[in-house]
Amino acid sequence: MDEDINKVLDQISAQRFKEFIKFLELTPIGMAAFLKISTDHMYSLRKGRRSISDSIAESLAIKLGITEADVYNSNFKLKKTEVGIEYLKNFTTTNSHNPNFFVNLKNEKSLTFKIRTLLVENKYFESEKRVIQVVEELKKHQIKVNSEKATKSLLYLVDTGYLTFQKKPFIKKDGTESKLSVNHYTEQ
Repeated sequence: MDEDINKVLDQISAQRFKEFIKFLELTPIGMAAFLKISTDHMYSLRKGRRSISDSIAESLAIKLGITEADVYNSNFKLKKTEVGIEYLKNFTTTNSHNPNFFVNLKNEKSLTFKIRTLLVENKYFESEKRVIQVVEELKKHQIKVNSEKATKSLLYLVDTGYLTFQKKPFIKKDGTESKLSVNHYTEQ
């Protein structure tokens, strides 16, 4: 019973953590740098394998100019504060050499942005997907793209911490394995 309650709490915490990432317009690896935590820790928070700890809540509260209670309260609407604006400005200036930390809203027309908003953020990659499956899914959204362009965007999403991939043997139509390996992408 307690284990089920903890899973629910971890999922609520994960949803709240994602709200902070989106509010700050950071990529997942940018959020790890912002909080000065490992990317593994950040992924655990984002996936609901861990809940927001008191130290994470304190860090967010200090950096955003809100209270620790506000960090945990999913009914608290995140808003910009003078402290938060100043801290984020300093973080952005210090890390401007690393564009992988920041969601670039100027690229709303880019394929990477479309894949992230249409597919990644709607849990399409909860199960492994190959490039051809992504191309087919994009067609359903009236986005025609070839495998090469889709691969470039998917690899960028890997670099920025939204996705991960694993090379697996290609399975032929007859069910046998090919010597060729293909990437299988999934959420971090």
